[in-house]
This record gives sequence, C-alpha cells and structure tokens, in this order.
Amino acid sequence: MTTTADPTAPDRTRPTRLVTSPLFFAHEQRDGQQCALGLARRERLRSVGARAWELLHFHLEPRTAEASAAAGFTPAECAQALGSGLVVDADADATRDMFRWESNRWSRAAYLLYSQQDLRYVEPVSEDAKLSELSAFRRGQIADFQAEAGYPERFRVDPVAEFPLPVPEQPITYSLDSMLARRSVRKFAATPVTAGTLGAVLHHATANVRLAERSKASGDPYYLLNSFYTWLHVYVAVQGVEGVPRGIYQYDPARNTLLATGGDPSDEELASTIQGQNWIGGGGASVFVVVQWDRYQWLYRHSRAYLNLLIQIGEFGQELLQAGYQLGLAGWLTPAVAESRAASLLGLDQVGSDADAMYYLKLGYPG
Repeated sequence: MTTTADPTAPDRTRPTRLVTSPLFFAHEQRDGQQCALGLARRERLRSVGARAWELLHFHLEPRTAEASAAAGFTPAECAQALGSGLVVDADADATRDMFRWESNRWSRAAYLLYSQQDLRYVEPVSEDAKLSELSAFRRGQIADFQAEAGYPERFRVDPVAEFPLPVPEQPITYSLDSMLARRSVRKFAATPVTAGTLGAVLHHATANVRLAERSKASGDPYYLLNSFYTWLHVYVAVQGVEGVPRGIYQYDPARNTLLATGGDPSDEELASTIQGQNWIGGGGASVFVVVQWDRYQWLYRHSRAYLNLLIQIGEFGQELLQAGYQLGLAGWLTPAVAESRAASLLGLDQVGSDADAMYYLKLGYPG
C-alpha cells in the first residue's frame, strides 16, 4: 500500500514561529577583516547582506511565517536564514535554552566570548615609526573625534546631601603581609566601618582617575588619550559606616565626597540586583562599578572595546580589594548584576546619560 502526501497539508517540519537567534553576534567589517558571527553552530561568515539584516531585525520578536510574508519576506529567504542559524524555532526547547544568556543577564559573557581579536590597529605599529610621527597621527585622530562630537563630560547627580570623607594624609603602602593574609568572604560582620576607612579605600582606589583628569584639565586635547577609567562612576550603598546614613551615594573622587541620591534600599533589595545573593548583609558598604557608555565609546572605537572594558573593570576591582586588604577589610565581588534593576535602585535611569552597573563588590569586616 502506498500513500501520497497531501500538498495542501501544513508543513509539520517548519517552525510555526521564528525568532532571531540569541547566539547571534556580529562585528562591523573593517579593512577586509572577517565579520565574526557567533551562531548556534559556531560558524563564521564573511559578511551579512542588507536583506538578511532586515529579516533579523523583523524577527527580534517571535513572528509567524504569515507575518514574515506580509512584511515582504519570501519563504526561501526565511528558509535560508533558518538553515544558516540566523533565525531559530521560537518555540523549541533548544531556543529557550539559548535565551538563558539574556534571561539570566549573562550577555556580557557572550560578548566576551565572541569579541573579535584579529583587527588591525588604526595607528602605525612598525618598529621604524618615529615617536613624533606617532604623536602627530594621534593628535589628528583626536581632532577628527572632536570634529564629530565633543568629549562627553562625566555626569553628576544632584545630591540631596553631601558627606565629605577624610582624605588620607599619606599614599597607601601595599605590604606583602596584608596581601598574603587577604580574605575573600561571603559573610560579613555587623561591625560598622569608619568613615575614614571607607574614605581611604575609595580615595586610594581612584588615584588614577584623578591623575587622568588632571592631565585633561591642561586643555591640551592630546591628553584625552589618557584613558585611566574614562568611563568610571563609583556608586556606594552604605550599609554600616559610622557617621554616614544608610543609603545610595555617588562617589566624587576629586573631592572624596559621597553624594546622596535619596535612595535607601534594604539588603534584600540590594541582593535583588545580583541575582538574590543574600551574603551581602552586615556592616561596611556595597560598591557598584558603573560604566558611562558615551564617555567610553568616544575614545574606544573598535570591536575589542568591550573586552578592554571588562579588563579595566577587573583592574579597578583589584584597586578596591587591595586598598581594602591594607585596611583590614575583606571583600567579595561578582559580575552577576541585573542592569535594569541596578539602574532603578541606583537612580541611573534619572541621570540623563546612558550608564550601567557592571560589577558589584562588598567590603566590610569578616563575619
């Protein structure tokens, strides 16, 4: 007995809805370099056509084949995108697993995984390049940047109150003994930290910020290349600091001052910004490392920029930890920050600039 397929029957093998793959990562093509695409099968394509970009943008939300056809996309185009992994079955279990990158705020790890590393440097790197020629080239680059748009200023909150912290009288001296005795803990004592200790940690950790800002204040645009933490804002959630009320503060590294935002979250609300990790209680302070994107992107204009930023965030976290260790504090840090929740808690959605909290660090006495 033989059977004949009904040509009018729906194709059960074709997905009902398509959505742009959450494992799709692309880089702008430059100087003939390969356009790197992180797809479900980890393939790489040299380029993606304009029509494919239109389809990808359309399917950022799950849409049916009928919706795609109504938007002008042919079945062949959708099939090609599906076959190459650019779009995927929106209702498949495997796709739901892919979306864990986004639903669990793990996108930063994916961006790092798919960062393109094979781009050529813009400036000449040959051994016979003269320093004067290199400086002239860099000045030209900065002049071009300024012609497009001015260098963004760091934003500053309009504080409801200000709390100056004591400025250390001497530069910090890092001792080997304190480094060897350092402790990473996930339980903190209720003992409050003094304002002097918190002020010393923040002041020492931001020494390079002040160095870079002083060089820029000379007025010579060349010093805009002095890139020590150009993107950095430090927000402090005071949980137990003598003489400083509990609450959310933006830290001013130039004046060693805490600028009160008016926020006063509970420890549970703080924990909600780092996936509910409940070890953050006790005295001391929670520090959020915040990125001001326009200020960073003005200077860093290449596909390695995101990787560079993550490295700098780690370096600044180390600055905080090392200063804390010298002063008898313990610490723990995590990158598991939910950006939208942190933005609401810190008031970043009110500062008039695109900024995100990227790292969290707790400093206090070990419990």
